[in-house]
Formats: sequence, structure tokens, C-alpha cells
Amino acid sequence: MKVVHRKDAKALKGDKSLSYQIITPDNVGSRKFLITVVDIRPGGSTPVHEHRTVESMYYVLEGRGEVTSGRERKVLGPDTAIYFPAGSTHGIRNVGRGRLRYLSCHAPPYEIEDLYRSWQAPEALVTTGG
Repeated sequence: MKVVHRKDAKALKGDKSLSYQIITPDNVGSRKFLITVVDIRPGGSTPVHEHRTVESMYYVLEGRGEVTSGRERKVLGPDTAIYFPAGSTHGIRNVGRGRLRYLSCHAPPYEIEDLYRSWQAPEALVTTGG
């Protein structure tokens, strides 16, 4: 059994956001999935991107987020999950007045730091996975 506290997890900075790497191959040796806790301040977002070979899921813990996948948009609140098949585009934007906090789960794990670095580049759509 391995325990990881959020305060001890590696954090990656995004657009008005912090992504805490809770369960990863690097910190616990997970081979089948990657789990992060993401905090986004009002107006911030996780840009639309895709993972070619990775299934993804967001589970909203707190706040309100507008999720984009393909041409669809949905506003989600707490205690709501949304699934993205491998190869589908997805992103989320905080549309509330307070913090948006959600779990971001991926199977299999991928190089999440590469994804965050790519968001600094002027590309329209970021793709990860083989």
C-alpha cells in the first residue's frame, strides 16, 4: 500500500490551475492508470486536447466546469463524471465564481509533463499517446 497526500504530490502549473500528480508511475509505480487532482481558478481552463490511446475521465468535486469534447459542450457541477474515449478531444473551463476542483483519471498513464509543456506552444490542438 502506498499513500500520497496532495501536499506531497508534484504540481504542474497551467492556465490559472495546478494539477497535483496523485497516482503516477513515478511516485507509486502505477502501470495501468494516472490520477491527478486539478484546481482551476475562475476563468482558467485545461485546454482542449486529445490522447490517441488513452481513455480519460473527469470527476467534478467542487465548482462548475464547462466541458468541451468535439462539438459538444456541457456544464458540470459536483458529483458528476464525464468519460472520454481514447482519441476524443476534451478540455474543461471554470465557469463558476469559485475554484473548480476535479479528478482527472487516465488509462493507461502517459507523459503528463509533456502535455503541460506543449500547452506553452502556439498549437491549436495537442495530441498525446502513440
